[in-house]
Amino acid sequence: MDAQTQWLAALDIGGWQALLDRHSPIFAGMLPGSRIGLLPEEDFDSPLAMMLVWEATGRGMVADYRPFPGFEEVEVDLLFIADGETLGRLHDRANPAPLADLKRKVRRRETLLYVVKPRAALLELGYEEFLDSLGLAFMGACR
Repeated sequence: MDAQTQWLAALDIGGWQALLDRHSPIFAGMLPGSRIGLLPEEDFDSPLAMMLVWEATGRGMVADYRPFPGFEEVEVDLLFIADGETLGRLHDRANPAPLADLKRKVRRRETLLYVVKPRAALLELGYEEFLDSLGLAFMGACR
């Protein structure tokens, strides 16, 4: 079993959906079609890489696995690239503060965050609450 298959087998979609459902208030302002991708850094260079996508729908955020086509063609607004341990802790239902872990990893630059869409587009899509929850000063000091 290769690293990609192990990652997918270990982190079931039901666990990701449970995470999204537990933290639904921070995604509430996102418009349908808004997408956040998570890509394991171990698969970054693989032509068969799979990423997890959290997509806003009319019934809330929905988790799904999709192929990672590369940066030029990726259809997400934000893309997190994290190691397997970070993804495992984020997915762990026993972790009381998984998004705080993600926030800490991004701030320490242990997890990379690529902003794929322009700032204005992210604001229109309703990302302010989510980005604020990660402690990212997205709006700046003047609002």
